[in-house]
Amino acid sequence: MLELFEGKDGTMKRSQWVQFASAGVLFLCLMGFEGRAEALSVTSLDFTSGAVNWDGRHGQILDRLFAQDGSIAIGSYQSMSDIVDPIMRECKTFSLFTSGLNGAPAPSATIDGSSITADLSSLYFGWTQGSEVRAWNIGAMATGFINPQTSEFLLSWDRVFNESFAKGAHGMMNDRSATFFLRGTAGVEQAPVALSASAVFFATGLALMSGFFWRKFRGTQAGFAS
Repeated sequence: MLELFEGKDGTMKRSQWVQFASAGVLFLCLMGFEGRAEALSVTSLDFTSGAVNWDGRHGQILDRLFAQDGSIAIGSYQSMSDIVDPIMRECKTFSLFTSGLNGAPAPSATIDGSSITADLSSLYFGWTQGSEVRAWNIGAMATGFINPQTSEFLLSWDRVFNESFAKGAHGMMNDRSATFFLRGTAGVEQAPVALSASAVFFATGLALMSGFFWRKFRGTQAGFAS
C-alpha cells in the first residue's frame, strides 16, 4: 500500500484514485436518491369483495352491491352503472356512483409503504324508478393496508348519517353509523418525479468539494516537486 503514495508514479496513482473515489461516491449518492424519484400513482381501486356493517333498510342491497366485482376510478366521477352492475328490486334500480353533488372531489388514493388512504367522500348509493331518483352519500376517508408486491388492498371507513336514509321507522339513521369494507387490487403505476432540490444541492456540493480537494492535493504535490 505504501508504494502507492511514494514517488512520481505513486502521486499519479493517488490522483487517479481520488478522482475515481469521488466519482463513485457521487454515483452512489445519486443512486440513493433514485428510489425517491419514483412514486406510486393509483389509477383505480378494483375490488372483488366488500361488506357493509349496518342492519337498517337497504342493508342487504348495499351488501350485494359491495360483494360484486367493481372498480372505483381515481381522479374522475362515475355514473350509476360504472362502478358495479346495478341491482333490480321492487321496480327500482339500485346502484353505486361517484359525484360532486356535495362538493366532494373525485376519488383519490395515496400509498405509503404498506398503508393506503383513499378519499371516497364522493361515493353515493342510490336508486331510480322511472323519473324518480334518490341518492345518499355513503363515502368518507378510507384507510387500510396494501401489499406493495401484489397491490392487494383492504380498505374500511365509518360513515355517520345525520339525515333520514329512507322513509318509515326503519329508514331513520340519525346519528347512526355504518362501517364499509372493500377488498381487491389497486391499479398502480410508477410515476417519475423530479429530484428534490436538496438532493441536487447535496450532489452538486459533493462534486465541488471532491474537485476542490483533488486540486489542492495536486498543488501540494507540485510544491514538493519544485
